[in-house]
Amino acid sequence: GVMEKCTFCIQRIMFGRQEAQQNGKPFTGAGIVTACQEACPANAITFGNYLDSSQEIAKLREHPLGYYVLEELDTRPNITYLAKLRNI
Repeated sequence: GVMEKCTFCIQRIMFGRQEAQQNGKPFTGAGIVTACQEACPANAITFGNYLDSSQEIAKLREHPLGYYVLEELDTRPNITYLAKLRNI
């Protein structure tokens, strides 16, 4: 099988942006749901504009358990992971 890189469902984002423009509203990204987010029964995936402090993603991005791949390089990628706490 072929593995494709995630596009963060750019087609859904572009559709939402176009819809906002047609309605004369600013596009914030709120309400956009990615395919993986839609398919995940555990709600383990959150998507949104982390620059908008009213969105849940902005809070999760600053969560104390949040970390990034190659964090030591200070690249601040678009994906934030939350560590799972285990009571050992």
